[in-house]
Amino acid sequence: MARRLALYFDGERAAWLDYERRLARGTLDEFAAAIDREDAEISVVIPGEDVLLTRAPLPPIRAASRRLQAARYALEDRLAGRVEQLHFALAGAPDRDGETPVAVIDLERMTALCDALHAAGIEATRILPDYMALGAADAGRWQMAMIGERVLVRTGPAAGFACETDLWPILAPSLEPPPAATVRARDEARAHALLANDWGENSETPTETPTIDFVSYTHDDALIAALLAEPEALRSGLNLRQGAFARRSQFQSQWRPLLLTGILAAIWLVVAMVARGVETWQLDQHADALHQQTLAAFHDAFPEVQTINDLRVQAEQGIRGLRGSGGGGLFPLVQAVAAVTGQTDDLQLQSMQYRRGELSLSLEGEDVQSVETLRAGFAQRDRIQLSVESADASSSGVQIRATVSRGSGS
Repeated sequence: MARRLALYFDGERAAWLDYERRLARGTLDEFAAAIDREDAEISVVIPGEDVLLTRAPLPPIRAASRRLQAARYALEDRLAGRVEQLHFALAGAPDRDGETPVAVIDLERMTALCDALHAAGIEATRILPDYMALGAADAGRWQMAMIGERVLVRTGPAAGFACETDLWPILAPSLEPPPAATVRARDEARAHALLANDWGENSETPTETPTIDFVSYTHDDALIAALLAEPEALRSGLNLRQGAFARRSQFQSQWRPLLLTGILAAIWLVVAMVARGVETWQLDQHADALHQQTLAAFHDAFPEVQTINDLRVQAEQGIRGLRGSGGGGLFPLVQAVAAVTGQTDDLQLQSMQYRRGELSLSLEGEDVQSVETLRAGFAQRDRIQLSVESADASSSGVQIRATVSRGSGS
């Protein structure tokens, strides 16, 4: 079973009970060093002046996070500060009027408190104002304490406040006195006088004096020690560790950093896989485009081939056919055409097409004499035969269509 420890911290100094149940004071680091914190539930008590307990009409929302969010908007018009600068915590269940008790504390104050505890290695189970450490209270009996120049008042299970003694005469007339009150104080006479002036016959507006039961202490440290000596009482009621300041489980504390790293690694892996997939898709698209271009070039070079089974093999066969064997094929014919047309300016080659061992030519000559020049040129080419198919003369020259093929030697 976890041990329950209580720590009082006013923002500068800490107070706690040592192993001999005596009040010790020091820094948070000194408390952490003096107390065995393993398997301990630590309740941190802070000055009640920092915490406002109020009530808000909230809709019947089961989720605590959504109820907290609703409380911010419900109290926005009642608070002097901006809700963005405040921290809210639910302090109990709704009452018969449908209003829920809500605690409010300055966000910077709460952040500084949690940072200080974390820096000292203190994992607080709960954080609550000191007036909530006074024990159970209800409408029939309030719980009160006077510590130095401060008055702590708990008016109900989830209601209370703290103020300086100078402010008590201003606040008291606005409060409806309870039938009874338990008052803890070092100076009983002073406490009685303070309460009598505001609730008794000495006040300007006398009210029925509550039945007051005093619990005397030899000094204020003894009173603080009495409040810290009942950690069970601290477990009920308000806990400011809610929302963004909620206490994480041991599993969350140890594994959340690794979980975050794992999530980031998974996101990186997904992004890398998507990028690789996009790159592969782009490469496939590029390969398909190149393949289509290759097929188009093959059909242009070898129009007689209708079916392609193996592009590479068929292209190599076609090239070998163009080269010919034993000096035949396309290239000797092209060389002969180049040699003949290159010897004269009278002939201009317009186009040529090779099919079934024959090279079809389309030429343009200056006049009819160009035809004879063409024939004379090929007559000098060994084993190359020219066949003029047509020669159409016009004012601009003569259009010649001819075929060049392999032939017997001259």
